[in-house]
Amino acid sequence: MSLRVGTTSRAITSYGGAELLRETARAVGLDDAVEQCLHLKTRHRGLSESEFVASMSESIALGARCLDDLAVTRADAAQTMLRGYEVPASQTAGAWLRRFTLGHIGQLNKALEIVQRTAIGASGVTEVTLDFDSTYVFSRSTRRQGVDRTYKRGYALHPMLCFEASSGVAVHARLRRGKAGPSSGIGTFVAETLRRVPEGVGVRSRLDSGFYSGALFGQLERAGVTYLCGVPMIPILFEIVTKIDPESWARCLDKDEGEVAEFGYRMRHGRAPFRRYIVKRIALDEGQQLSFDGGVYRYWIFVTNDHERSAVALESEHRHKADVESGMRELKSNFGLHAFPKHGFMANWAWLLLVCLGHNLCCWTQQLGRLGAGRHGGDLRAKRLRYRYLAVPAVVVRSGRRFTLRLQAG
Repeated sequence: MSLRVGTTSRAITSYGGAELLRETARAVGLDDAVEQCLHLKTRHRGLSESEFVASMSESIALGARCLDDLAVTRADAAQTMLRGYEVPASQTAGAWLRRFTLGHIGQLNKALEIVQRTAIGASGVTEVTLDFDSTYVFSRSTRRQGVDRTYKRGYALHPMLCFEASSGVAVHARLRRGKAGPSSGIGTFVAETLRRVPEGVGVRSRLDSGFYSGALFGQLERAGVTYLCGVPMIPILFEIVTKIDPESWARCLDKDEGEVAEFGYRMRHGRAPFRRYIVKRIALDEGQQLSFDGGVYRYWIFVTNDHERSAVALESEHRHKADVESGMRELKSNFGLHAFPKHGFMANWAWLLLVCLGHNLCCWTQQLGRLGAGRHGGDLRAKRLRYRYLAVPAVVVRSGRRFTLRLQAG
């Protein structure tokens, strides 16, 4: 059987599902918010700010992991017909990113704040759980602005991120120098994040021990936010833990090993209130290395202002805070946060926000479009979402002054 290869003038696209992303962007009001808030360009020729943001975030959602990858979606003529404009070339996108200043970052954040509130309101949720964490993004160039040598023996930038637990959405992101501590700027970051949650929606927050601070707890309590924060094992707390009555320990809720107890403690500095501390212990197996202070148990402690739920239920909730690691892994593996593309700090900050926006378009498409079809009916990871819904071959047909996207039958 012989095979012939030919060409056709029909408009064929390999990303038929990209229209889902554009429909999601329209549903959350992305274009209007960017046009209203971001004023970066001085000339009206070329693409507008909203077209830059929409096309680059769409390309990232479809699989672009660097500026050069924009050429893939730019070469799709059928998508250009449906979108109404071209994706910028990599050189043009790089020059656009270099124009960002701190004021422009604030404008883009203001637009994303409006979009986030709209998306949360459209989802119909009445409570959100916010997971705060930070991560290192390593750089091979020591000349990149803000790059510092870290304890991991590499040069890196240190962005701070906040994810919503149920949907996986990156609610907020901030780029920081590599030498910034885990909790540097957490007060203003939390305040900015809470502004992205609509009024009337309850907020629960989960943090690890790097954010342990009485000032932060006071800020969250004044804002009416329920928090669960890890606690470093200091000697005075360890002494309290070892004196807990053996009958006060209860089995973990959804884990085969481990026991949970609780106690009250007041931080020494200032007028700190009496707070609820919950401790978990796991017995070391025979043959494992024992410690001089811990004995035969390994301990973990966290503090909370939730006085309604049981200790075992709160321990289970705080343990699932580890899911935030999968969100950061998604950004690095599938959305272009494995490296920053530019030498300028503000350009890389703008890239970070676009990466989070591309990731959020995938999350909102599933949440608002009810596309949950992953393992056990849960959310789809980026690769599976792309293969199942976005990277779908289609033909674009124009008839009666309207476009029709024709997919394969079945």
